[in-house]
Amino acid sequence: MRSLKQYLRKIIYRIPGAQAFWIELIKRLGAEGKPDFSGWGMTTHTYTPWANGRANSLGRDFLEANSVLVQKVQAGEFRLSQFDSVQDKKRLLDGLRWRHYIVFWTARWAATVPASSAPNFVECGVCDGLTAYFALRAIPDRRDFKIFLYDAWEGMKSEYLLQAEQRLAGSYSHLSLEQTQRNLAAFSSGAVFNRGFIPQSFRETQSPSSVAWLHLDLNSAIPTLAALEFFFEKMRAGGVILFDYYGWHGYAETRAVIDKFFAQKTGLHLPLPTGQSIYFKR
Repeated sequence: MRSLKQYLRKIIYRIPGAQAFWIELIKRLGAEGKPDFSGWGMTTHTYTPWANGRANSLGRDFLEANSVLVQKVQAGEFRLSQFDSVQDKKRLLDGLRWRHYIVFWTARWAATVPASSAPNFVECGVCDGLTAYFALRAIPDRRDFKIFLYDAWEGMKSEYLLQAEQRLAGSYSHLSLEQTQRNLAAFSSGAVFNRGFIPQSFRETQSPSSVAWLHLDLNSAIPTLAALEFFFEKMRAGGVILFDYYGWHGYAETRAVIDKFFAQKTGLHLPLPTGQSIYFKR
């Protein structure tokens, strides 16, 4: 049935003006069938980069990383504390695949951009280490790599939140540094755990002098801006900054400080339908 629809689509698209008609017809008839992906606020009927039998090498690597993670979570070897109440962890992780593919893709890009020395990765807002896992799995050769992980591993404080963000005070109080370290034990030789609240922790912990990949998942404006100001000049040309909550409703303050910060910069800032966004530094 799907091959027939693909053949008809190919024929119809050759007729001028027919593409919009076909899309609307498919929508009204519900003829697309089961979506290829549904989760984390989006549903698509297009092939995913990791689809079995169609994936390139990067897609296959991601699929393997995701499968290993699912096995670890189901075996209790990787605890997702923020999702403790979710019974079907595999279904949860399946719904996060597009988000994690973006993490994987950007980390692979940053790891393979030519440079005179092995690049450093940074993540601000680590939680249980879920996205750090995918970033580290994306690195082809981790022998000389370092990832610097920043998190308070305790509840968010009012003093680091704008008035419109005060509802978030106390969030993530369930986190544990020790649990995150256990989750990422396989990468312990290259991981530097920096505990504390941003921006104060930048003055009190170990930081890299250059950065190739920066992931900001801080859910609030003040630490997001502080992290950009602290790391931007350390980002090497071709480096990537990945934002987790750029396009999500309820985080307008974070989006506003990001947009203002990049207003006079020359790189490329790309918002994504997952709610994430990517900045490529020139």
